[in-house]
Parts: sequence; structure tokens; C-alpha cells
Amino acid sequence: MRLYYLTAEKRAKKSIAERRLKISLFEELKDPFELLPHVLPSRAHRRVAEVLRDHLLKQRGVICFSTDWQNPVIWAHYGAKHYGVCLGFDVPDSLAMRVSYEPNRLDFDIDLSVPNAGVTHDMSKGHAPDEI
Repeated sequence: MRLYYLTAEKRAKKSIAERRLKISLFEELKDPFELLPHVLPSRAHRRVAEVLRDHLLKQRGVICFSTDWQNPVIWAHYGAKHYGVCLGFDVPDSLAMRVSYEPNRLDFDIDLSVPNAGVTHDMSKGHAPDEI
């Protein structure tokens, strides 16, 4: 499938010269609710969501593509306010993941019978769940 990457001219030139694209960290994205898609009805839910979000902010990034290069809203947000560059890539379908935007927040289905739903601040070091 053909996917499009909109960016500022300077970044596009660098991407072409270096033959790589910048991976954006989640905390660099424009949406302050990124990685907070759930209804968080209690303090326990909010605590678990915060730990998971903090972990993902440090461990993961994203490259955003579009299947439509002609959308003016996309150009405004990602194409340097209509002055940027659009790069097209032919990507195997198996490597792309379509994002589905839901109109409402999702239920946060976690097991609160386990302390902090089994999530720790430093999941890589295996601290006990009660250390949050």
C-alpha cells in the first residue's frame, strides 16, 4: 500500500539524505491525551494508567503516515502548516497498522483484585506491585 509522510522541508531533506525517518516519542506528540484512551473511574484506575503511560512514554515511539496526501487538515498539522513536503512510500500491508479513532473513551478492563493490577513503576526491574 502507498503511505504518505508529511513533514517540514528541512526534516524531509534530512530523511532523504540519511535514508531514515524520525520516530516521535509519545510525549512529543501534539495530543495531550495520547496513550490515555480509557475511562478512569477510580484512583486505582488512574494510578495504573499513569504507570503504564509513563512506561510507554520511555519505551515506545511512533511514525505517523496517511493514506491520503490531499487532506488540508493533515497538511496543517503535519505538513509544516501547508509549507512542508509529502514523501510517499510503498509499504507491505503487514507492516502498517491502521489507527481507528473511537468517538468515546474505552473501558479500562483491569483486574483490581491484584494490587495495582500487577503493574509497577519500574516493570523492567520487577519491583513488587505495592511499590507504586
